[in-house]
This record gives sequence, structure tokens and C-alpha cells, in this order.
Amino acid sequence: MTGERKGSSPKLLPSRHKDSTVGFRLPEGTGLRDRRKSSVSALNRDNDQPYRGMGKEDLLRHSGKPFWRRLRYICMSVVMVGWLALIITVVALVLVYPRCRTPPHQSWWKKAVVYRIYVRSFQDHDGDGIGDLEGIKSQLRYLNEIGINTISLSPIYPTSPNSNSDTEIIDHVNIAQEYGNIAQFVSLVNASHAWGINVVMDFIPNHTGLDHPWFKESRNSTPHKPNIKRNYYVWEDGLGSNSLKPPNNWRSVYNEEAWTFDFTRNKYYLHQFAKTQPDLNLRSSEVKDDLKDILKFWMSLGVDGFYIRDSGFLFEDYDIRNSELLSNESDPSLYSSYDHTYTYGRSDIHDMFARWRAFLDEYGNLTGRYRLLYADRTGEIENIMDYYGHFNRDGVNFPLNSFCLELDESTNGQRAASMVRQWINSMPPARWANWLGGTDKSKRMADRLGDELIRPFLTLIMLLPGTPVLYYGDEIGMRGIYVANDTEEDMGQFNLSMRSPMQWDNTSHAGFCKCTKGTPWMLPNTQYMTVNVESQRADSRSVFQLFTNLTSLRTDYSSFHFGDYNEAVVDDDVFSFVRDFDGQKGFLVALNFANTSATRSYHGTYYTIPSEATVALRTGSDVPYTKGDKVSTSGVYLGPHQGVVLSWDYVAKEL
Repeated sequence: MTGERKGSSPKLLPSRHKDSTVGFRLPEGTGLRDRRKSSVSALNRDNDQPYRGMGKEDLLRHSGKPFWRRLRYICMSVVMVGWLALIITVVALVLVYPRCRTPPHQSWWKKAVVYRIYVRSFQDHDGDGIGDLEGIKSQLRYLNEIGINTISLSPIYPTSPNSNSDTEIIDHVNIAQEYGNIAQFVSLVNASHAWGINVVMDFIPNHTGLDHPWFKESRNSTPHKPNIKRNYYVWEDGLGSNSLKPPNNWRSVYNEEAWTFDFTRNKYYLHQFAKTQPDLNLRSSEVKDDLKDILKFWMSLGVDGFYIRDSGFLFEDYDIRNSELLSNESDPSLYSSYDHTYTYGRSDIHDMFARWRAFLDEYGNLTGRYRLLYADRTGEIENIMDYYGHFNRDGVNFPLNSFCLELDESTNGQRAASMVRQWINSMPPARWANWLGGTDKSKRMADRLGDELIRPFLTLIMLLPGTPVLYYGDEIGMRGIYVANDTEEDMGQFNLSMRSPMQWDNTSHAGFCKCTKGTPWMLPNTQYMTVNVESQRADSRSVFQLFTNLTSLRTDYSSFHFGDYNEAVVDDDVFSFVRDFDGQKGFLVALNFANTSATRSYHGTYYTIPSEATVALRTGSDVPYTKGDKVSTSGVYLGPHQGVVLSWDYVAKEL
């Protein structure tokens, strides 16, 4: 029996497998045969499964080769350069691309529609024929309905008995009995605030009535027994041997001598208005303190601001120099014949305004409520602009824009544009414009402009940048009435024609009063049967409906609060402008002041006007569009004395 020696090499034996590629076979039990069988079995198993890629060792070995290493470096460089280019591009766009401006914060008065109320004529509540505070309170819902958020009340202080003037005040911290009392005033203020309506009072610091306690005490001051009120008014000795000649040649606005001799004090007192309205001496520190106390009293009751009346007359020449006649042919008895440099618009006014503005701000900071301060002023535009502030000191929020009152039935597109340019271009930087509809001292809007031009004019002052100041009844096109004694000479004293009762409906007395205790203090205009709130509320084509649509448009869109203002087409017939702001809707306001129709192309006249826009408002039925219509801006039709407001969505500026 042969056997293999331990450690001897295995013998190669011929293979019996017909597919064998090698002509030998391994003997059994050597281990090599078993390993081969195992490898083949593993290979067969691998062929039955999907390929799983290289192993870690193979991957590392191949990735370390120079080709793959260079390729990786190239790819990484490309990615890094791409990211760097992207960052540079983004930074450049941020720095260069026009940014959307942040909408500015605006105080309530800049968003306001101010509505001047002549209290005696607005609404009678107790039936005595005189409008009163309770009457105004009963109409707060109406004021809210038409978009009014600030009411400015005519003087409601007690006045001298039988006085024809509501500025002939005898008590600055009380309410005239015919209007109500302090409790009713506080109730009105609180109710107004509940409706979101601010309350502004008239402030008359230029003069008082003869029966005011200050004047009574002042006239009784003597050299031997002077009292604290001796310098509260402007007192001067007379001229001549008997001292009975007036101190100078000044005339009052009512064409009388501006000086009246008082036999109690044996001096002349100054009155730039009626002789029953002596001028206060605002150079007196005691007067200044008392006036501040008056402001504080009313602010403590919740008043939101003040209108300074007759502000141009607050100071006069310290040396009491004579006024000069404008020409040798001038009638020396007339106020209008003189240069009023010494009696009107004196520079001392600016310091007084700055003091009052600072005082209102100080009080407002304590109460968390900003107070409005505005004033009247006539004269040259540069002098009016000084009211905004002088020598880096704030003045009033705005002086009333009386140039609006010069527009009349002859107004055309160029004239309207000129009025707007004059005010906007003359304003100091960062100041706020205003657009005056009417006052109790000027012709009513409908009387000045006629029934036709009232529509484009209302649209103009409501949508320009600034605060519109309306007079009660403007929203229905109310006219004044003819008063026999309302002559040119006494117009300033009585102004009855523009103070007639508000026309609420076509019932007795125009709905102004039930008059259970008497008759109206003044009869309404006979047109009240057709021109009244109730009839116009039911008429979609009325001035009333236009007014409410304008206040809604102004309230709903921020472009009318703080948007830019730019002129578009301006010619003899048409005045148009654009209001827009970054991120807000843009608006084109196109107004035709002519009595014939006009078609104008606006596309390209201002860069934000698109080729097509949407009708946001029309001023009347003569415009062949309805709200929501799409209109080509290349041919916008405007009816006679009509206008249209077009809108479009904001589109970011392209680089």
C-alpha cells in the first residue's frame, strides 16, 4: 500500500472534467482544491447580485492618481470662482439697484381732511334757531360717512353782549351759552374721538372784547395806582397840546382810525379791527403766560390743535411810525390805501409761533398726543412761507393757502398748475402743503368757480400732496346768500353771505333746526330744495358722491398720503399729475378745466405711467368710463369740466 510522505509535493493528476482548461486536477484534501471551489462559488454568487462599485482601498488607490487629482482641483476652482462671482454680483446689485423707500411715518394731521364748521350755522339741537355743540355731536356719523377726520370749529367763546363778531371775546376759558357749556364740549370731544375725528379750536390772541376782565382792569390802571394788567393792551398817549390827536395815521381794516381814546385811562388804545376789539400787547410777558394757560386749558379737555386767527396782526411797529400811502392818489381814509409794513406780518410773529409750537410739543410729549397748529396769512408768498419756521425754529404746521381762493370761473389748466407750483416750489424743505377750499371770510367755492369747475377743483385739492381744508357745505356745492348790508366795506366784519345754515334736506329750514323755540338766526339759501345732503346722497352723479369717493380714494391709498408728485400733461385746458411711491399703486389725475372735451396721450409723459391703466374714479357722467375699466393711456378722453383718475400696480425700476 503506497502512501504519501509527510511534506512531499502533491502529484498533478489528469483532470476528468471535460470543461477543464488545465489538464490536471488537485488531489482531495490538499486545501487548494477547496479554496478554488470556494472562489468559484463566491464568483457565482457575485454574478447573481448587482455591482456595488469599488471597495474603499481601490477607490483611494485610483483617486490618488495624478489625472484624478488634477481634475478635482480644476472642478473646485471653477466652483469657488463661480461662488465668488455670484457674491460680487449680489453685492453690486444691492449697492447699485434702486431701493424701495421705506414709507414715512406720518402724524394724524398729515392724513387729515380738515372740515371747517361755522358752529352757529351747522346744526341746531335745542330748537332755538342757533347751531350748537350738541348739533355737531348729532352729525358725527355723517362726518365720518363723508370721510372727515378733523373738524375745526369757529370761535365758541362768550363775546360782548350784542356783538356782531365772534372774536370779541370776554372769556377765553368758557363756552358761549348759545352753543352749550364746558360739559357738552367735553362730551363732543370724547364722542368725536370715538368716531376717529379730531377737534381743532380757533385761537384768537390778537384782541379781546372791551368787556373782557383784562381790558377792564387795564383801563383802570393809573400812574399813581398801576395794576398788573396795565400793559396788557397797546396804550399810547395822544398827540397835540391836548393829547387828543391819535398817535399816528394807522387805519383799521374797517376803514376807521385804528386808535380810540379811552376817557377812563386818558390814553389811546389800538384796535386793528373794530373799536370794540382792543389789541393785546403780545410783547408783555404776562400776556404771553396767560395765552399759554389758555392753550393748556383747552388741551387738558382733549383739544387736538388750534387755528390762529388774524395772526398777521399780532405785532405792530414798536416805534409807532406812520404808515405810508401807496400813491399820492390813494384815498387816505381807506385801509387798502396804505403800506402795512408797520402793522401786519411783523417779524416778532415768528418768535411767538416758535414759542407756541414748542409749548404744544412739550404738552404733547407728556400726553402722547401731537397737536396741530395752523394760521391764516396773506401777502407775498415768501412772507407766508416764513410761517413754517424761522431761523431753524419750527413755526406753524402750515399757513393757510389763500392762493386757492383766487381760482375762479376763468381758471384753466395753466392757471391751476401755476397756483400749485407757486406753493410747492416755495415751501421750505420737509414742510407740508395745504389746499384751502373756503373760509367764512371768502366767497364759497361754488360761487367762485361755478357749478362746473367745482368738480375738477375738488378733485385737485383732495389729491394733491398736502392737507385739504374744506368749509362746511363744500361737499354739496353750497352757495352763499345775498345779504343787503354785506357790502365790500363791512364784508370783513359780518361775512354773513357765506355763513348761512347747512342744507341737510328739503324740509322746513333745510333741516337745520326744528325751531321749536324761535326762528333760525339766519334763513338758508333758497336753493336748499334741490341742493342738500339727502337729495345728493341719492344721486350717484352729485357733488356729494364725488366728494365721498375722493375722500375714500385718499384714505385707502398711501400714494396720496406720502407719494411723490410729478406733473404730466399741462396745457391751457388740462392739468394732470402723477402720485406714486415705491411699492404702492400709482395714480394719474387728469383734469379738464375747459368747456369742451379733450383727449390727451399720457404714455411716456412720466416714466411710471404704463400703456394701460385702470379707472379708479371719474368726476362725472361726461367721462365715458366706469370704475374698473382698462384704458389706454395713449388716448385718455376728458369731458368738459371733468376729470378721471387712473391707477396701476407698482413695477420695480429696471437697471
